[in-house]
Amino acid sequence: MRTRWLAILALVALFAFSAGTSAAPAKPWTFGVSYQNLAFPYVAALQKAAQAACKALGVKCIETDAFNDADKELKNVESMLAQRINCLSFEATSLKASSASIIAANKKGVPVVQFNGKAEGGTWVTFVGSEQPESGVQLGVYLADLYKKLGKAKLRGIYLRGVAGQITDIARNDGLKNKLKGENLLDKISFVEQYADYDRGKGQSVTESLLTRDKTYDFIVANNDDMILGALQVVRQFKLTGKIRLAGVDGLPEALEAIQKGELDATVFQDPEGQGGGGIWGCYLHLSGVKLPKDILIPFKLVTKANVNEFMAIAKRVYVK
Repeated sequence: MRTRWLAILALVALFAFSAGTSAAPAKPWTFGVSYQNLAFPYVAALQKAAQAACKALGVKCIETDAFNDADKELKNVESMLAQRINCLSFEATSLKASSASIIAANKKGVPVVQFNGKAEGGTWVTFVGSEQPESGVQLGVYLADLYKKLGKAKLRGIYLRGVAGQITDIARNDGLKNKLKGENLLDKISFVEQYADYDRGKGQSVTESLLTRDKTYDFIVANNDDMILGALQVVRQFKLTGKIRLAGVDGLPEALEAIQKGELDATVFQDPEGQGGGGIWGCYLHLSGVKLPKDILIPFKLVTKANVNEFMAIAKRVYVK
């Protein structure tokens, strides 16, 4: 099946090969693949997509998990470099600290393709992914629409943040607040912010603590779907479904199902096939002689009940059961 990542990169390859670039060499390649933290469902979906691409292309892939730790990430990368990988497909854990891994690959002459998490240091071939601030912007679009829909002078809510200092959480926070600022809504939409580490259980406990003290919030938004699904459990428990509106980010199957049921208002879908598979295809095309653009961007999409069905098929393909 032609997925979106294949279509995007195939167009690049078609153009490049038609211009006379060389085909892949006879000997097989080995790619190193570094993930942020496979405990996160979205990252596990990235892995499933990457593995499918490795199989489809007939390349050997050595995979490592950084557990969201830049020091462990560097050790993993150094270990893969010692195994003479031909290309590093890299999902950065940190905007700045992850540059050490990219620089280590640069020193060994190993090309780097970044996907999903993007570090700013070192030299890389291309970044295949989404601009994370845009996911926060889409949450801001949702809140701006909710403000108009509810017709109140002011809205109060809860904002569940991810891991403090983590690259994606910072980007999503910036995108959300910049969007509200641009809409002149910062004084009309306020929220209590709490970190819940992208974890469903922590999202549930933080929400339970806040709603036990005050059940009059208008909304809860979260920087990933696991946290918003944890919050949803508390909203159900307190019989506040429909009274407190909820939205998350990622497009997990459970979140999409909750939108279908009317329990969740929205999620911001990011495409794990495009990013996880694209990280492998980026390495393959670069080694094949294709000149890739510096960024291959896959847009975020705001998912509501009106369009949820079109995203369910993708989610069911790549999320681990």
